[in-house]
Parts: sequence; structure tokens; C-alpha cells
Amino acid sequence: MLTKHQIHDLIDLVRRRFPDWDGFAHPPFVDDEVAYKQTAVSQAQELINQPVLDDLLAKSDTDTILARLTTLCNQTNLLWQRIPSTSDSAVLRHPSLNAAEFCAQFRNLLYGDQPSPQRLQYFSDYLEANGLPNGWPFSTYFLFLCHPAEEMFVKPHTAAWLLKFFGYPDTKVERPPTAATYANILAASRVLLNALASYEAADMIDVQSLVWVCYQESRARVGQLSSEGQIALDIPPAEDEIMPANTETTGETILHESPASYTAQSPTHPVYTLEDCADDTSLELETLKFWLAALRRKGQAILYGPPGTGKTFLARKLAKHLVSNSNGNVELVQFHPAYSYEEFIQGLRPLSHSDGTLHYEMVPGRFLRFCRQASSSGEPHVFIIDEINRANLTAVFGELMYLLEYRDEEVGLAGGNGRLSIPSNVTIIGTMNTADRSIALVDYALRRRFAFLRLTPNLDLLRRYHAQLGTSTDLIERLITQLKQLNHHINDPNYAIGPTYFLTPNLANLLPAIWTLEIEPYLEEYFFDQPQQIAPFRWDTLAATLLP
Repeated sequence: MLTKHQIHDLIDLVRRRFPDWDGFAHPPFVDDEVAYKQTAVSQAQELINQPVLDDLLAKSDTDTILARLTTLCNQTNLLWQRIPSTSDSAVLRHPSLNAAEFCAQFRNLLYGDQPSPQRLQYFSDYLEANGLPNGWPFSTYFLFLCHPAEEMFVKPHTAAWLLKFFGYPDTKVERPPTAATYANILAASRVLLNALASYEAADMIDVQSLVWVCYQESRARVGQLSSEGQIALDIPPAEDEIMPANTETTGETILHESPASYTAQSPTHPVYTLEDCADDTSLELETLKFWLAALRRKGQAILYGPPGTGKTFLARKLAKHLVSNSNGNVELVQFHPAYSYEEFIQGLRPLSHSDGTLHYEMVPGRFLRFCRQASSSGEPHVFIIDEINRANLTAVFGELMYLLEYRDEEVGLAGGNGRLSIPSNVTIIGTMNTADRSIALVDYALRRRFAFLRLTPNLDLLRRYHAQLGTSTDLIERLITQLKQLNHHINDPNYAIGPTYFLTPNLANLLPAIWTLEIEPYLEEYFFDQPQQIAPFRWDTLAATLLP
């Protein structure tokens, strides 16, 4: 059983993030921690309920089962999916996966006759025997979605924190998953569910959400130490910490910090200095420092310039520097004319019932999911929007237009389902092709919210790149001379030709095709009403000069 003091400790931690938290119906708590999980549960109970799964297995339709599992894995940020080959859902893409066997075992995991700890053990044994990825999150994620009243989603570090809080003698949650450990986690979770009845805890979604917030807040209390460091110190809260309002305390409040479920992990991203970025991009170090200062001051910037100037390449390199030596995340989305608010922030999505009819639910979009992930991480997160000016930005961004200027605030979303804020650890980098749409046409309100970083054709990049490959120096110098003449002839910096067209090995053999199939069509579009302007720059005219 939990003591009154332990419940006070937990509520204290929750109120560090949600100061006026008074129960599980607290709107900001529901918006941030509960609503999207309830949406995923609803979708899972439509896509893989027992009759549906049995019917698909009877038809040997394993492709549909695997596709639905993939859809559900992508529905929330509960599973780590940044690197597909090592993600929590890597088993679905494993080259050794026997789909028929896997789906049959997966069905028994969810709906077998044995108690869930034993079903989990059988599924774990199957994965181990077949050399398949076998972590806690994947299997318990689907137990949690399909049985939210009874089953608990297990992230090893978080579950270990919960077990130690309850005083279990062995608090490690290690691979592979076992029935004994899961039974302990379930027991603790169910005791916690009952103990929180006065706060209207309804199911394991509420319990998992509360435990996750408490785990994150307890880590913050010891300065983001590694899990090993937290075990070694076993640090209690400071003596002057105040319990929340409307609670009574006696004695000392001590909350043990989390143990290590695995060996403390090194940062996912290696060190990548700004000097490294300067070397890779051939940009001046001082220029990069100036741009980086603007990016950090505003929180968002747009790299703009003509085609071939390496905007996306530089955006990725800047992102690599920003998440250097951390476990942060970089995500890229490319805008297009059909991109919508519903895809980016949130919107209604059709979900099918088992009888083939449809219903609609409010589903978080790409950026909203990214912000939720960042808010629970504390590590640097970089969101790259490629071709940002190809979408209707004011329509796609919606409430984000306000938050880009007022970064420390949050706003309610148009659908009435949740609130949006941009965590302080989120940086946004956009790229804009000025040949696609002039920067002068961008909404002035939007321009005020971003730092605009101009890229011009950097022909030194050609020299550096091909020097490493041993390409003929004479060829590169002839090409650079020709590009300078061509850009002077174009006479518009928004449409100049950049060097990235020619950053390819074996350039001497490929140059005729690059010029004929990429440069000439571009010039034909630009000089569409003046075809005579193109004649001096046709490959047939230049071939003898460039490849004598």
C-alpha cells in the first residue's frame, strides 16, 4: 500500500509541471498527457480488436496486420522511432521476420488465455528464439492500447523509477521482458490507480501519464543526472521544498530517484562543432556564428536563396550542430501546395469501424507531436521545414503564427482539442527557394517572426568538393568561370545557378547530362519569352570550352 506521504510526493511532482493540478480532469494535463493516448486507444480498438485480428489471421492477411501495427506505432510519441533499424518498432521491419508466425504470436500476446504477464513472457521468448528485436516498449505499447483499463505501457527507466518508489528490492527493468518484472509493474500500477481514486483516476492511461510526469520532474530535481548518478546519490528533495496547497504533511518527505534500467547511455549524436560545419559547407566561420546567434535569439530562421545553393544541406548541418553531443531529435518535413493545418498542427482523420463504416477523430499533426516529444525530453530538438514557401503558410501555421512571436506562451487550438506551445528546446529552420517564389511575396507578419539568412552561389564549394575527389582542377575552374558568366547573364540573384548541381563524382562524364537535362530546362523556363538568350549557354555551344 502507498502511504499518504507517498501520494503527496507524487502530487507535488505533478504540480511542478501543472501548478494548479487538482485531478485527472485538469484540462492542461489532459491536453498534454492524456488526450492523444485516448485517441490512439480508440484507433487500436478499431484496427486490431480481437474479432478483426482473428478475421485477418484467418485470411492470412498479414500485410494488413503489419500495416495497422505500423500506423498505430506512428500514432503517438510513446515509442522511440528516430532511427528505424534500432527503434522501438524495429521488429516490424526486421529482415528475418516471418510475418505469419509473428502475427499469430502477436495475437496471443493481446488476446491469449493466460494472464498478461505470462502472455508477455511467451511473446518475449518467441522474439528471443528467432533473433528479433525484443524490448519492453513495443509489446507493452499494444497491451496498453488494447487493454487500457488493465495493462501498463513500460518504458524501462520510468518503470524502474516506479518500482523503486514502491520499494521493490530489485528495481531493474532489463531486456528481455519477463513475466515476473511485468507482474511487479502491474501490481504497483494497480495500487497507484486505486490510491488515486479521489483524484478521479480512471485507467492505466491516467496512471501512465502521471508516472511519466513524475519521473521527468524527479530527474529535473537532480540536475538531469544520468540514471546511474541518480542511484548513486539517492538524493531526497531539499528540506525547504513546500508541499502543495490543501495537503497535510508530517515528517520528512523523501523521494528516491530512478535507477538505471540499462547502462547509462552516451549521447546519440557525436560532437559536431561549428568549425566542422564551416569545413563541410565552405562558409566563413564568422558568418555561421552570426547566423547561429540570430537563430538562437529568434528561435526560428529561414535559409533562402536561388536553386543549387545548398539550403537543405546547410539546414541539416546546422541541425547537426545544434543537437551535437546530445540525445536530441531532428525532424524534416517538406511543404507543398496541398499541405494543410490538419497535417501540421491537428485535424480530423477518418478511422474505420470493423463493419467498414467511418468515424472521425481529432488527431495531432506532425508539428504538434514533435513539440510534445520535445517537451518531455529536455534535449535540443530541431524541426526543419524544407521548401517552406511552397505552402500557404498562414493557413498551415494557424495558431503557430502567434507562438512564433510569443514563444513563452501557449494557445488553445482551433479544434477545441488541446493547447499548443513551442518548448524552449525547439528550434525551427526553414528553407526557401527564391526561384520558386520571391521572398518579397512572403507575408510581412511571417517575415517579422523569422531571421532570414541569405545563401548565394558559393563556387568555392565546387573547388573544395572536387579537390577531395581529385577531379581535374582545370575542368572545375572552367566550369566556375562559365557559371559566373551565366549568373551575370541571368542578372537576378533570386534565380542564379548554385554549385550543388555539380557536386557529384565522375563529373567529366556526367557534365553533359547535368547541363542538358537540368540547367538548360531551367534556363528555358526563366527565358521562356526570350529563347535567343539561351543560345550561348546550350551544351552544344559550351561543350568545346568545358571539355576541350
